[in-house]
Amino acid sequence: MFASAVIVFREALEAALVLSIVAAATKMVAGRNRWLTIGIAAGLLGAIVVAAFANQIAEALEGVGQEIFNASVLLLAVAMLGWHNIWMQRHGRELAARMSSIGGAVAAGREPLYAVAIAVGLAVLREGSEVVLFLYGIAGGGATATDLALGGALGLALGAAVGYAFYAGLLKLSTRVLFGMTSWMILLLAAGMAANAAKYLTQADILPALGHAIWDTSWLLAGDSIPGEFLHVLVGYVARPSGIQIVFYLATIVLIGGFMLALNRPKRSAATPGLAAAVVALGLLTLPLTARDAQAGLKVYAPYVELGELEIEYRPSVTVDGDNVKDNEQKHLLGVGYGVNEWWFTELYAEWEHEAGSGESTVFEAFEWENRFQLTNPGEYWADFGLLVEYERTDDDKAPDKVEVALLFAKELGKFDATYNLVFEREVGGGASTDLNVGHAFQLKYRLDKAFEPGIEIFGEFGPIDDMPGFNGQEHYIGPIATGVVPLGESGLKLKYNAGYLFGVSDEAADGVVKAIVELEFPL
Repeated sequence: MFASAVIVFREALEAALVLSIVAAATKMVAGRNRWLTIGIAAGLLGAIVVAAFANQIAEALEGVGQEIFNASVLLLAVAMLGWHNIWMQRHGRELAARMSSIGGAVAAGREPLYAVAIAVGLAVLREGSEVVLFLYGIAGGGATATDLALGGALGLALGAAVGYAFYAGLLKLSTRVLFGMTSWMILLLAAGMAANAAKYLTQADILPALGHAIWDTSWLLAGDSIPGEFLHVLVGYVARPSGIQIVFYLATIVLIGGFMLALNRPKRSAATPGLAAAVVALGLLTLPLTARDAQAGLKVYAPYVELGELEIEYRPSVTVDGDNVKDNEQKHLLGVGYGVNEWWFTELYAEWEHEAGSGESTVFEAFEWENRFQLTNPGEYWADFGLLVEYERTDDDKAPDKVEVALLFAKELGKFDATYNLVFEREVGGGASTDLNVGHAFQLKYRLDKAFEPGIEIFGEFGPIDDMPGFNGQEHYIGPIATGVVPLGESGLKLKYNAGYLFGVSDEAADGVVKAIVELEFPL
């Protein structure tokens, strides 16, 4: 009885929380009760059908039918929640302003309710089918029908009660606050679903794990505890996430959140951009981010300088690889910079590193003094040009220092921005090598909106210019990124971000690198 009660409670709680958040977000939309009911009924019916044909599904998909089914349902639910969320961001304030006469007058309210019904139905379908399958397994272990019925009823009642209490609490908020809060709750809810779908696809050997247990917070909050399950549903909490789960989580936040901002940026309002910036920063800074020596900075520099700009930058990265020699190599850079004049920007960094595959803690590695020079005015020539000069002072007296010089190029191509860096690096001081190493970095991004610009980045280290190894002896990475600038109020303070996952495409490179750059910029 206890086992069945726990299982049903957990699954019912997940479905109830999804239903509560969606119901609260659409409380002022006409006809939402009918569509919520249709979604719940369709989900229950679908769960019964899926459970009835579970064996056939598993056999047809070579034993991974349940994983593929769960992943498909979750990804479809993510799409529906994302569509609904973008619609509510566009029309939420209008609904709030007309709440006294909403009734049937909101004809536009009919459109997103299809997505609401589908999202709720999919949640009930997935949790319901899992309940039936889990209870079937318990019954096979000798549990009686009475124990299953009583335990299931108790678990269902408790899950529904917690979900309703959560829903009642949301309804006590003002309409305007409710729309804003539930929009971001749905965003995190969808991100958690996407990460869970990635887990199922990994279990079905469809996607690579990109590293197991990138971090472990089970000592603080176990994932199978009641608080852990609650946070898992609400914000996608996973105590020991794989690399692919992190990628799916961040991608969902960036894509849905980016379109929410791009399609409906409030006029002169600091609240929504501020909250969006907090979500983006939270998604980036909750990673134990960390990178190999080659292209360690993983940053593409534009050849532009802004006079009087004070910048605080945090730049972390982490490698993901099945080989311990390359896995979990970390690098953290924390810098403060200033635009001295219209052509010179200088910045001082402190750098910490964690060696790949080691049990050692992260240690301080070096200071870096970076200087960026704008050589031409934007649009003056066929491309814009700049120069980067950097000196790295290592903390180890026996290790040589490094000097890096990079030529910076940028070009507008319609709605696209292309930026290229050609990098030369050489060691200096005692024990320095005489090799001149060459590398490059490239970024192509689409100007969808200042707060969200998707793109692609390429990084490569070719090696010594006079003794260059073959391609697989070099380090090369390529992958999708998202960048953006989010204003924080009307004072000119803004948050700039760049996040992505780079795939290693040569033997020497790690399988992948998770990278991020977060900058706070203050006009002085």
